[in-house]
Amino acid sequence: SCIEAILFISEAPVSASSISESLKIPGKKAEEIIKNLENEYLHENRGFLIRKVAGGYRFYSNPALSEILLEFVKSNISTYLSQAALETLAIACYMQPVTRTQVAEIRGVRTDSVFQTLIDKDLLRESGRLKEPGNPKVYRITERLLEILGINSLEELPALKDFEETTGENEGSGEFSNGEEI
Repeated sequence: SCIEAILFISEAPVSASSISESLKIPGKKAEEIIKNLENEYLHENRGFLIRKVAGGYRFYSNPALSEILLEFVKSNISTYLSQAALETLAIACYMQPVTRTQVAEIRGVRTDSVFQTLIDKDLLRESGRLKEPGNPKVYRITERLLEILGINSLEELPALKDFEETTGENEGSGEFSNGEEI
């Protein structure tokens, strides 16, 4: 179908309204077709699924094939994010907006080069400045990171308490700067 072709060639999630405008069909009709395609892909055990992420729709590989795909990716991927970069992204996801200093305090090491790498990869972006001495820059995650994570919003991430329950760890105590207990 035309909608499948649009999703296939698109590098970013495509909104139902963009599809309806491109195909000159009503928005409700575009959404109905997308929902039907989502169900078709889900129930016919295909290699792909259509998922709503970052405000639009996109093809993703079927999670049932994850082991096969993981082996393929491991043997063909050349660029990974460092542990420091992954930790920085996790902190940003749960605490944004966040400053470099806040991340450095949590991680216990400077983060300047890590931040620059994440900005260069379009995973973090500057989103303003704090109104405090020095006016430090604050950062947020990008739509690209949501897309990579396969989620529509940060609310879809597991709660921090879920990690403590599954790992049995209770490292540290206190509060985030937003007042949420950890």
